[in-house]
Amino acid sequence: MVVSDLSAEQHFEEAKELMINDQFDLALENYNSAIEKCEKNSSNQLYSYFVGRSQAFIKLKRFTEAVKDADSAISINSNDSRAFLKKGIAQFYIDQFEIALATLEEGFQKAEKESERNSFNDWMNKCKQEIKPSQNTSVIQNQEAPTVQQPPSIKHEWYQTESQVTVTLLAKNVQQNDIKIVPQENNLKIESNNTEKYNINLNFNLTHPIIPDQTQIKYLSSKVEIKLKKCEALHWSKLEKSLNDIVVKKTSTIDVIEEKKPDYPTSSRKPKNWDKIAADVAAEEKDEKLEGDAALNKLFKQIYEGGSDEVRKAMNKSFSESGGTVLSTNWTDVGAKKLDVKPPDGMEWRKWD
Repeated sequence: MVVSDLSAEQHFEEAKELMINDQFDLALENYNSAIEKCEKNSSNQLYSYFVGRSQAFIKLKRFTEAVKDADSAISINSNDSRAFLKKGIAQFYIDQFEIALATLEEGFQKAEKESERNSFNDWMNKCKQEIKPSQNTSVIQNQEAPTVQQPPSIKHEWYQTESQVTVTLLAKNVQQNDIKIVPQENNLKIESNNTEKYNINLNFNLTHPIIPDQTQIKYLSSKVEIKLKKCEALHWSKLEKSLNDIVVKKTSTIDVIEEKKPDYPTSSRKPKNWDKIAADVAAEEKDEKLEGDAALNKLFKQIYEGGSDEVRKAMNKSFSESGGTVLSTNWTDVGAKKLDVKPPDGMEWRKWD
């Protein structure tokens, strides 16, 4: 929020801080206030305010207004390179490649720092790539037609915190419309919208599920950060699953919720010790030489037949709502909530018509 009793310089400092935090709309409001409150004889300050607001307009994709502010800054001080860089960038984004190149070349001659000259060179090269060979000769005399170069491949890396996984694309000046990023629960897909500019086609089969609609994407000058929200606070040993991770377990897919206590209140006169029942059933199965699912199913049957109404309701509800992936005997735990499907790690649950 813009505070009206701030001075022009305070608005300017606030705007710069907001730009760092990618709050471009609020930054623009503060730049507006700084320009309105600036003293007429403070030309150096006003120059910086116009340059800053031009950058805010670029971030907001209001390129025509960015050019206008850059021109206002140049009219105050034509020996400073900063306004020429902003103007050239804005002209580039409205497809005025030849004009942008001329602007950038003029600003390059005024740049004193190596970092500034590097920025001008980067944007001049972008312009040259967009200008056709026949057009390029009208802007730059005696220059050979540019050779067609393959678009650079984009490298990536990843790291994690307890709640997020961050995938970083290592490329400079990538814009939102240059690439397409599609996060899904178990997948992250990244591909080029402009194959002449970037060469990227990534499809990650994620090790663990994420929450797609909580994905955060930041387009920075040197990289693109994609922050994926973990469904569970698990440590990922790697970003992608491998084929070896997809293992079909021999045991049942039903995940029995571990009970905290062996005895539960029931409607019967005496409480039942389910651990004892399970032990008895296991002994019977051993005598009958049952194995695998047959033994496990008999255990569940024994628990169901010997259980109270609450136990049976809990088993029916948990098994039904979870698609057969969760089984609980604790009605207190499952009675008041809806259970989600929980397939074993490495497997995928599907609903068949």
